[in-house]
Amino acid sequence: MSLRNPERGLLSVKGLIFTLGLIASFIFVGAIYGILIRPGANKADLANSFGVDVGSSFSSFFVILKDYEQQMCLSLFLWGVMILIYKFILLKNEAKALGRFAPESEGIDAKPEVELLGESRSISRQRAGQLSTVIDSKSELPDLRNKILPYVMARGLERYHITGSIPEATETIMGRLEVASEQQESELSMLRYLVWAIPSIGFIGTVRGIGVALQRADQALQGDISGVTSALGVAFNSTLVALFISILLMLLIHLLQGGQEGLILRLQTFCREQLIDKLFDHKDSHSVVKDSDAPEAESSV
Repeated sequence: MSLRNPERGLLSVKGLIFTLGLIASFIFVGAIYGILIRPGANKADLANSFGVDVGSSFSSFFVILKDYEQQMCLSLFLWGVMILIYKFILLKNEAKALGRFAPESEGIDAKPEVELLGESRSISRQRAGQLSTVIDSKSELPDLRNKILPYVMARGLERYHITGSIPEATETIMGRLEVASEQQESELSMLRYLVWAIPSIGFIGTVRGIGVALQRADQALQGDISGVTSALGVAFNSTLVALFISILLMLLIHLLQGGQEGLILRLQTFCREQLIDKLFDHKDSHSVVKDSDAPEAESSV
């Protein structure tokens, strides 16, 4: 994820996952259905029609998954998992970037990428400009490129160097982090759509199965209930698979969202404790010292 260079276009990594990932998931699941699931389900149905016990739990599992609605739900689920894996990798890389600048807070025994304080215990206006340039150069490294923390730090220090105002620097840093949080939230929209779409496809299978069962009601009145039970099986199995998949996908989305929110909180804590609280203008300190010395001078007179 990047605030400065957002990935756009079909040729970006995100675009390839959203397009080629969708195509690949449908092809892969379709191949599994053609090679394994539908042949196994057909064998189980044929054995049941002759009253033969197949004796395999996989056979009943294949019967549950054999219809087209379940195939589409599994394809969308696989696509959603691809997107989630990509998001978790981005989240891990952002945490690694935080560890480069704050190894102690992340439990890493290493030297920070940039020494914020240097010899003094505060960051002056002049040093803020120097640090901004250094961090911008560090952000061009392959493992730090387009990461949230170096970009936010550089912009906040640059703002403080230009204006000399700590509130404006604070607003810049926290504002950029809020934008990053909102961007992460907006990028979950496709996953949330899948959580809604998968149960909807399952309900379509339910409606289709009930409709076929009603069409075969005359056969049931004549004593042949196999057609009705088969159609009702389509209805219930599609809903069962769709709801189970949506529950699992929603769990993964909540884990990802929790990780993203935790990352933003860690970035805010780091920026406030290691950056904002240590911004200091020496000119203001001299003026404060002079003001404090003024009453003493008057009393001595």
